Amino acid sequence: MRAVGGLLPLAIAVGLPLAPRVARACSCAAPPAPEKALEGADAVFEARPFSMSSDTQRARYRFEVNRVWKGDIAPRVEITTAVHSATCGRSYQMGIQYVVYARRSDSGEWADTLCSRTRPSRSAAEDLQVLGAGRPPVDANSTPPPAGSGAEPTEPPRIEVPAPTPPPVAPRSRGCAVEMPHAHTSLGGLVLLGLIVAIGRRRTVRS
Repeated sequence: MRAVGGLLPLAIAVGLPLAPRVARACSCAAPPAPEKALEGADAVFEARPFSMSSDTQRARYRFEVNRVWKGDIAPRVEITTAVHSATCGRSYQMGIQYVVYARRSDSGEWADTLCSRTRPSRSAAEDLQVLGAGRPPVDANSTPPPAGSGAEPTEPPRIEVPAPTPPPVAPRSRGCAVEMPHAHTSLGGLVLLGLIVAIGRRRTVRS
């Protein structure tokens, strides 16, 4: 009995490393409704992953963005997540379109977890109905128009054209002789001359 009692602790000590370890799984509550998920996320957009890289702790997925509902999201964006699902890491399938509810991490990166409302677009009918049409992503390389320019083209300044000067009038063929004052003067002189001649004739007849 003493031999058996002495071997029991030894068997327990040897068997402990061989016992299966209980993995700590990710524990998530049910995702909120689309309205609450939109309010709680820092960015919400629809995008398709096209590449992935990872290290021992983090996976980085690069997405091509289709449309945006919240946040300043470029046409291409990178999402970080934990490598393993046990630590709430999310796995995306390449080429599948997703509605992504992302958060800003402490390091400033866009991040997502298995506990968010992120889901494939084909399973997001309720989300798309609430989110609406969305808007295009922000292109950081494009130059925005100056403030206050508006969408309508600016009217060029108007140039005042001076009124045309009328052409000079050619002088009449008769010159100054046709003017009325000179005409009156010549007529009066002729009448006076006629009277003088008539008086002279009367005197000659009387004599």
